[in-house]
Amino acid sequence: MTARRFRPSWIGFLATLVVAAVCLQAAFWQLSRADEKRTLASDLVARAEQGYQSMASLAVKADPHNYPLEVRGHFDNRYNILLDNRMLDGVAGYHLLTPLQTEAGQWLLVNRGWLPRGRDRAVLPEIPAIDGPVTVQGQSYVYSPRTFVLAEDDLSEPSWPLRLQKVEMDVLSPLLGVELAPFELRVAPGVPLEQGEQLPRVWHDPVMGPERHQAYAVQWFAMAATVVIFFLAVSFRRRDADHPQMKA
Repeated sequence: MTARRFRPSWIGFLATLVVAAVCLQAAFWQLSRADEKRTLASDLVARAEQGYQSMASLAVKADPHNYPLEVRGHFDNRYNILLDNRMLDGVAGYHLLTPLQTEAGQWLLVNRGWLPRGRDRAVLPEIPAIDGPVTVQGQSYVYSPRTFVLAEDDLSEPSWPLRLQKVEMDVLSPLLGVELAPFELRVAPGVPLEQGEQLPRVWHDPVMGPERHQAYAVQWFAMAATVVIFFLAVSFRRRDADHPQMKA
């Protein structure tokens, strides 16, 4: 058997050290994010199990996200908003948001559910109006300020219904001429709202769960191990490779 000895390259050693350190740092960061998400999920479950909150009670909370919420008021059917790029079962569509004024005079956006986009993007879907006083139950939802969009919305000449890539309450409030709550109300799936067939309401939270972070951490650990194993493999050289013999 040909003898081998450990002859590492210093450049290779330093490169391996840097790459492995980066992979390990990314892996531990993913584990940290997984722990944060578990804590967040536990908090959200605890909030969801509470009784219905009022607009006034949510207004004084530092984080009004994902609380059971019940409001009573009137919809303003003139100013519907279509939140673009919302998929349901592989079909492109919109979330339909309509402003509602509560009996106490407060304003908030109510996410009524999903509408299909149709084949022609230039043709907006028909929006059923809701007249008279209504009682709406659902969950409060706060949009992330870091929502990724391909292009910023042009609101210089708004037309209604308004098609948007993202929802920003401080931007929409001046357009509507009212002060919107910093959260929307996502109507619960079983709550009747429209006349006849109800809009689909499947609320997928875009936040990555802890399981995904754990999977990414395993991948980063595996990459770090692969880099180290590769360095060790190439560092063990055959003894005769260090002193090649001259052929006659």
